[in-house]
Amino acid sequence: MGRKLDKIIVVDVESTCWMGEPPIGQMNEIIEVGVSTIETSNLSIIGKDSYIIKPRFSKISDFCTELTGITDTMLRKPHALACGMNWHPFKKL
Repeated sequence: MGRKLDKIIVVDVESTCWMGEPPIGQMNEIIEVGVSTIETSNLSIIGKDSYIIKPRFSKISDFCTELTGITDTMLRKPHALACGMNWHPFKKL
């Protein structure tokens, strides 16, 4: 018989986006990873983190900012993860 889970991890990913096709030289790149831990007994959120990731080849379009709330300025802040950096959002579990 299977084991009952007491926690669920939900991952949400945001990527660069445009109204229509990306401009030449740009592509869809992950710009945010959100991770929430949910207690299954009462469905409460017991932990959450958000990781902003600086894209290598793309800029944040006005459309993308309107859709995600992520701005180009946010990606220039010191805490934005550089593309390719090793990180593991589940290390606290």
